[in-house]
Amino acid sequence: MNPSDLAAVAPELLLVVMGAVLVLADAFVPALRPRFGAVAGASAVAAAILRWTGPLPGAVWSGALVVDPLARFVDSYILAAVVLVAVIAGPYLARTAASYGEFYGLLLFSAVGAMVLAKADSLLVVFIGLELLSISLYVLNAFHRDSGVSLEAGWKYLVVGAFASALLLFGIALLYGATGTFSLAATARVVAERPLAGNPLVLAGLALALAGFGFKLALVPFHAWAPDVYQGSPTPVTAFLSVVPKGAMLVTLARVVAALAPQALTPKWLPLLATIAVASQVLGNLVAIAQRDVKRMLAYSGIAHMGYALVGVVAFGFDGLVGVLVYLAAYTVMNIAAFAVVSAFSESEDEPHLITDLAGQGWRRPFLSFTLALAMFSLAGIPPTVGFVAKFLVFRAAVNQGLAWLAVVGVLASFVSVFFYVRVVYYLYMKPLPQRAPAYLEPWPVRVAAGACALAIVGLGIFPSWLLNAAETAAKTLLR
Repeated sequence: MNPSDLAAVAPELLLVVMGAVLVLADAFVPALRPRFGAVAGASAVAAAILRWTGPLPGAVWSGALVVDPLARFVDSYILAAVVLVAVIAGPYLARTAASYGEFYGLLLFSAVGAMVLAKADSLLVVFIGLELLSISLYVLNAFHRDSGVSLEAGWKYLVVGAFASALLLFGIALLYGATGTFSLAATARVVAERPLAGNPLVLAGLALALAGFGFKLALVPFHAWAPDVYQGSPTPVTAFLSVVPKGAMLVTLARVVAALAPQALTPKWLPLLATIAVASQVLGNLVAIAQRDVKRMLAYSGIAHMGYALVGVVAFGFDGLVGVLVYLAAYTVMNIAAFAVVSAFSESEDEPHLITDLAGQGWRRPFLSFTLALAMFSLAGIPPTVGFVAKFLVFRAAVNQGLAWLAVVGVLASFVSVFFYVRVVYYLYMKPLPQRAPAYLEPWPVRVAAGACALAIVGLGIFPSWLLNAAETAAKTLLR
């Protein structure tokens, strides 16, 4: 360890320290609980400043981590998600009488796990980052200890997450047994010297690792946990869970593909990934049509969106990676905007968040309803939103790589998704208020977070050049 190693992970160290401070402050200075959300958000902002002003030395910690423009891009969207979730969590926790420092401390710890995961250039560090991220989320999902729904969500995520971690760890063990190294670059060199057909340990290790990735990304056929966990978790936690772990895992998968291609990704592997992408798009969109709970609908929508993003990995190259990175950033603001409004349009976390309960809210609460409608249009990929830009980039990458059929399937799946996204808008503006109008609140922090996401959805949709330039710089680093 040397000073440059410590400087490279200064943002992560700051978040770890502030997370511990918040947990201790809850025990010793409980009067400060109303300020914990602001402290967590400010910590994330400070970490982002450190990342953008600090050095990008590349490989650090003896090659275990890579701090490069790609890491900076991923850190930026992770920390932006932390700020937004911390803002919307304050009113939610106050309403549910759960304003504890542990919530924000675990939120910061899980962000550190995601940041480490996205920088990992060692399979062992991949597992460490994943476990730090996952263990924090297990507790956050079951944060309402008196709610059977929340405890059920936490238990389900724990069981499935532990199973996925076991698969990934077994795969890493097999890869280490076959190659004698945890380094992705060294693994690629060993694989290049010996064809996969004659190396069953590597084949089995890659298959198990892919299954572990699939569980964390909620890709078909590893998706069954997502709807129940999304529905039962505290809504701010669901917002975080829906974007940060998936983004970090997708970037990790991109690093693995970049390290091993073209040595390991034989013609059999790319069709396998393409099949998973198509199955996720088709199943996610078709089953979402039947959902009547907003959070379950967004869970199946998330399965489909990870299928869209996986198209960029299948069509791997500069265009594909740029598409994946833009998609992750776009999905972050779209999903957090939707869950911020769902959090406000809720009377009780133990009750379903029914789409029919949104009837007439477009005229009663115009600002939050407009934000939710905008998020739905962006998730559907309707221009001029950032969702359209993201889908266009991944589908264009598929066409450029000779996978036009994959782009066509994605476009058709997007057409199907318009039905259930527009259904939400229909209830907001074209259905009358029920006889007993729900007593929804509009706390100003939620309005601020939703407004920021709405500006990003429209602004990055009309003027995407800044986002594209940042994604292109990050992609060049990985593909040099």
